[in-house]
Amino acid sequence: MKKFFESKPFCLIISLVISLALFFMVHDYKLGQINSSTQSDDQQLTSNETREVEVPLQLNVNSDKYFVIGYPNKVKVELTGPSALVATTSNTQNFKILADLSDLGPGKHTVKLKESGLNSELKSDIKPKKITVNIQERENKSYPVQVSYRTKHIASGYKVNKASKDVNKVEVTGPKDEMKKISQVVAKVKLNRDTNKSVKQTTVIDALDEHGRTINVVISPSTTMVKLQIEKNSN
Repeated sequence: MKKFFESKPFCLIISLVISLALFFMVHDYKLGQINSSTQSDDQQLTSNETREVEVPLQLNVNSDKYFVIGYPNKVKVELTGPSALVATTSNTQNFKILADLSDLGPGKHTVKLKESGLNSELKSDIKPKKITVNIQERENKSYPVQVSYRTKHIASGYKVNKASKDVNKVEVTGPKDEMKKISQVVAKVKLNRDTNKSVKQTTVIDALDEHGRTINVVISPSTTMVKLQIEKNSN
């Protein structure tokens, strides 16, 4: 018997048994890791998450006939659903938040916001749920552009000999009530104090009321190149 235990066949059998034992131990360990990883991935896919995003508000309105004021440009939306889907939707923002004004006429209205295009597995909570808008008839008029600047910023002993611009007339569009307030349309040049050299400047064009306050309207074109020829007084 002692000879058998010391024989080559016995050693081979023992080596085979040990090899098989090691194989099954490693296999079970790897299988456990795979199952654990799969469960973790499944949990990530199936677990729910809530995330708040900010998205542009879109108006459904006859923009050729009406002009809308008083609404927020963006609203907040709370998305709830599977984590992966919430993350993707938050990043791509492949849905819309709408205010349907298509059946409304001039005046102030409170409307409920709606979502469109959101995946059916997600729930949304829009903040605010309702907004108040002011719908007015749309007007369009042409106005001459005047050059405006602070004369007190011209250096002592100097004067503006000539003011020129490359836009003489603009088209102004806005709500009827706001259009009534327009007193003048100006290209205001910003000057440093004690300016004594000619100035060439791209300037924003604004519509102002009689008190010099800017009126919220759309101006086209919205800028102009202004040249002020500043010279020393000859006197």
